[in-house]
Amino acid sequence: MSTKVGGKTKMRQYRKFPYDKVARLWDAGKSIAQIGHAIGRVDKDSATGDLFHSLRNFLYRMHNRGYKTKSGRLVRLPYRVSKRTIRAARKAGLPAW
Repeated sequence: MSTKVGGKTKMRQYRKFPYDKVARLWDAGKSIAQIGHAIGRVDKDSATGDLFHSLRNFLYRMHNRGYKTKSGRLVRLPYRVSKRTIRAARKAGLPAW
């Protein structure tokens, strides 16, 4: 998204996402709500009432695509459930063909 300011296009500034802090809190066993409040990512004005939608999207990306640590390594966030449960959840979420 961009906006016109004085004839020039200005890009929107996004807040940096604290990947390392989220990974530490996730390893400590904190819930999504606790992590959301700790990093200040609670969408109180959500039209659907989903307060932690953006945080869950970041967690999904951290699980599947990974994130860069401070040292520059690309690592994936581990799941807290078995691979069997993950497979079953993905299969249940697929559309009926």
